[in-house]
Amino acid sequence: MRLSITLARLLVAGAVLLPVGLAADPAQWASGRDAGFGFRYAYPQATFAPIEGDSKPSFHYFVSPDSDAKLLFGAWSNKEGRTPEAFKQWLIANTEGYDEVTYLPRGRTWFVLSGYRGDNIYYEKVMFSCGGHVVNVFAIAYPVSERAQYDPIVERVEDSFKPGPGC
Repeated sequence: MRLSITLARLLVAGAVLLPVGLAADPAQWASGRDAGFGFRYAYPQATFAPIEGDSKPSFHYFVSPDSDAKLLFGAWSNKEGRTPEAFKQWLIANTEGYDEVTYLPRGRTWFVLSGYRGDNIYYEKVMFSCGGHVVNVFAIAYPVSERAQYDPIVERVEDSFKPGPGC
């Protein structure tokens, strides 16, 4: 009896962890490093394909061919000298789509804005590096109906996204 309960628990745990395990499989992920600012990132190459962006230097755009999911990584010089908190407040006040923010953790040099835009979930992490002189951003948006597929991807992408080592 005890063995069957343990086996049942393992099967349930395996079923719950399977999507996370697939999302975390390093063999299915591509990594990149921006030539301009040096930030690093990784993404699941079976889920996202790179596309041409709007010719902003140091911005990398990706879309899912099977979904409405979009992903981007980028960086720019903080010429305005904004602090993370000031930039977050500016973003919320001056950019559409921040009406339903449901998650907003922050640290001394970073913040996250996440929530809903219509039928999509968005997650945006902004990190300040080089003593606040560089702003690095990772953003993803995906349909609410595909949350089970994309939430584990967000975790892995967020863990891989690192500002450049030099200034």
